[in-house]
Amino acid sequence: MPDLPKLSYVLLSHNREKYIRTAIESAFAQDYEGELEYIFSDDCSTDRTFEIIKECVAAYKGNRRVVVTQTPRNLHLAGNTNHAVQFATGDFVIRADDDDISSIDRCSIIGNALAEYPEATYIFALRKHFTDVEESECILTSRQRRDNNEPLETFDIRNNDNALDFFCKANCLHQAWATDIYRKFQPIPLDGYNVDDLISLYRAAVLGKGIFINTVVAYIRDGSTNMCRGGDDGSSGYKAIIRREVFNDNYLNITYRPLKETVEEVSAYLHNNNITAPHFEEIIKADLAKRDIEKSYWRKGTLNRLRINRALRRTSGYDFIRSLPMPIYAALLHFIKQVKSLFS
Repeated sequence: MPDLPKLSYVLLSHNREKYIRTAIESAFAQDYEGELEYIFSDDCSTDRTFEIIKECVAAYKGNRRVVVTQTPRNLHLAGNTNHAVQFATGDFVIRADDDDISSIDRCSIIGNALAEYPEATYIFALRKHFTDVEESECILTSRQRRDNNEPLETFDIRNNDNALDFFCKANCLHQAWATDIYRKFQPIPLDGYNVDDLISLYRAAVLGKGIFINTVVAYIRDGSTNMCRGGDDGSSGYKAIIRREVFNDNYLNITYRPLKETVEEVSAYLHNNNITAPHFEEIIKADLAKRDIEKSYWRKGTLNRLRINRALRRTSGYDFIRSLPMPIYAALLHFIKQVKSLFS
């Protein structure tokens, strides 16, 4: 069997004292037979999160390398990622969040796939959502072994957009990245904290090919104001609709500049290294142009929103309702949801 790669399990945390212990337990439960290190990086939590991390590490009886660190100030997700990966010595970084749970063979599934396909620079695998009510010991102990007879799906989105399609599917977003993406490129921009995964994908894609593993490797907790959902608590009322739209507006405006920088960065890397990938550049530039159009959606009036819908060929009744002033749109959408619930 080919040599197993060295993996760096990077768990990022901030104000998650209720869940961090379970997240760390699932990290320490990994059954990987290759070399594995743990990096727990806390982003200046103001609750007991960091103290609990230190308690868990002090009780750890294993012999794997463990790094416990804290950012010098609250740097948010991108800054915490930059801070954490400087301690990584593995070939691949496996990212984990402080309210989620990894299957105990997550690292084994990824490591064995990389042993089969060592040229890969990024990996997609499946995830499953759960709530506090659904959390049970079976999540921590379940084994999600990939069927060895099932071939790995590999791709190169420098010449094909299938991987980008995978990335955009909500059930297919738990990735691992070659550590080189943090060595060959600049640190992730601090205002890129809501697109750090997309930035990582673009960088990994220009370095090589990817793997898709049709297996659940992580359980994603819903309703816990998840970092990547802008504080969304999973509710669907009028206030929640307003909150999500405000978040989406801020998201598009805050993330445009770091994504623009990344597109320019990876395009320069392709050209400087004589890598021909016109299809990939076309895709990421088209996505950036779409974001440029959308970022003024809630910044101007209804006519502007109608023009944006037409430019992006959005013609559904929902798109028309969403072009109305935000309070009216939220009230109508909430009413429609309530009516639908009566007949469901």
